[in-house]
Amino acid sequence: MTTSNLRDSNILQDFTVWIDGVGKIGEAPNFQPPEINIAVEEFRGGGMDGTVEIPFGIEKIEFDFTLHTWDEQIWTKLGYGPGSLDVPITFRGYLLTPGGGDKGVVITTLCLVKAIKTGKAEAGKKVEMTINVCANYYQHNIDGNVVAEIDVFNKVTMIGGVDKSANARRILGFTS
Repeated sequence: MTTSNLRDSNILQDFTVWIDGVGKIGEAPNFQPPEINIAVEEFRGGGMDGTVEIPFGIEKIEFDFTLHTWDEQIWTKLGYGPGSLDVPITFRGYLLTPGGGDKGVVITTLCLVKAIKTGKAEAGKKVEMTINVCANYYQHNIDGNVVAEIDVFNKVTMIGGVDKSANARRILGFTS
């Protein structure tokens, strides 16, 4: 009889959110990690029998998370005016690996806090707040390795350690 050590791989076990350096340990029951999408356009050159999609950078990086507390700090970060585009929001957690070990996960962002939606308020009960943000900087780190880094304003898109936007910057004259 053989025993198998196979388990589901890389299951997020626990996480917390940090807003402008302040940890919200136990106050964030869920978050929707940013969806990273490549912006594409269809192209059909002369003589081509069909179309292909050509990548044109990254689409807007939006995500949301929930706090189950009436958090005055997040209200002060609601975006408008100077500094509103660079609110640091970080998620820290760990993945349980197939062998039972763990890997740290850190998602670091600089964001505009676009919306705060409060849940129904009832006396003596927790009130949930859903915070919707748009990031201009995103870094996804697993076990000390940067797997993706996107800096919209500085025109950097690093995926798997390769700068995907370097050639575009060179063509446009941003680098020599």
